[in-house]
Amino acid sequence: MKLRFSIPAFVIVASMLLGCDSGPAPAAGGTSGTLKFGDAVTSDIVITVHRANGASLEVVGFGTTQPDGSFVLYKPGAGEPLFLEPGSYSCTLESVGPPLKLPKEYLEASRSPLKIEWTADLKSLDLTAPAKILSP
Repeated sequence: MKLRFSIPAFVIVASMLLGCDSGPAPAAGGTSGTLKFGDAVTSDIVITVHRANGASLEVVGFGTTQPDGSFVLYKPGAGEPLFLEPGSYSCTLESVGPPLKLPKEYLEASRSPLKIEWTADLKSLDLTAPAKILSP
């Protein structure tokens, strides 16, 4: 019995066995953290981290919350992980999921109450905003 394979069938089977290259793998995350609204959590909130640089604030990275409120930080462009260095930071919030009306001060780095002093011994960026933000 002679088996016959067509070239297209061979290519399909070979690509399934070898896998397809879909480009570079996403970067692993850097500093991890959680965002809570009182005791509640929500997904699809982008936390943008701004570092104090003299009298100004510069964006150094961001993370997006998962359903459990956790996130990991990436440098702008998400090509590299962001590991926070000791210093003063301010965080802003933006909803990229269901509409959420955030108070204006959480949208502006200079006014945000989410300010932190990061030290070398800290391992997790844990942020808490008022629970009433999640109330309709």
